[in-house]
Amino acid sequence: MIDGKLHHFSAGGLYNGLILLIDDETKTYWDHVTGEAVHGPMLGAKMPMWGIEMTNVETALLREPNLPVYLSRPSWVGVLMGWVSPYIEGRLPPGFRKTMVPVDSRLPEMEIGLGVVTDQIQRFYPLSTIRQQLEDTLDGRTIHLSIGPDSIPSAVWDDDKTRLTQLFSRWYGFSLTYPECEVYGS
Repeated sequence: MIDGKLHHFSAGGLYNGLILLIDDETKTYWDHVTGEAVHGPMLGAKMPMWGIEMTNVETALLREPNLPVYLSRPSWVGVLMGWVSPYIEGRLPPGFRKTMVPVDSRLPEMEIGLGVVTDQIQRFYPLSTIRQQLEDTLDGRTIHLSIGPDSIPSAVWDDDKTRLTQLFSRWYGFSLTYPECEVYGS
C-alpha cells in the first residue's frame, strides 16, 4: 500500500547491479532496498520499510517454535538460479556491471557482510568482523551482531524491543545504495 492504494510489483530492470521494481498501476520504478521511487510518475515517493532478517526455516523455528510455515513452488527463475548459483558465486552475472557506477574501493566489491541502517547511520560490517559476535553503538544505542546457526549474520538492539533494519549483502550493493555509508572498523 502506497498512499492508501494497492500496488502490484514485478522486476522492472537493473540499476547499480540491483533489481528495480516496477509497479503495474503507475509504471514507476522503485529501489527495492530503500523503498524510494527513482523514476516515473511517483518519483520521490517512499514506501514504508522495516527490518528484514534473512534466515531459513530451521532457524526461524528455533526462535519461534509455533511459527506457521507455508511452502510454495519456486518459479522457473528460482529453479534456474538454484542451478546457476554455484557457477556464478562470487561473480556478478552478465550485464550487471554495465548498470553500475564505479564501486566504492574501501572494500572488495564482492565482500559479504551485514549492512545496518538507522535514520542517522548506514554502516557495513564485513562478515569477518562478526565471526565471534560483536557489540557496537549506533545512534547512542547498543547493538549486538552475531552469526546464527544458519550461518547468516543478524543485528538486534540491546533492549531487543524494536527491529533493526539490516541487509545481508555484498559490499557493492550496500555501498551503491548508501554511498555515504560507514565501514565498521575504519
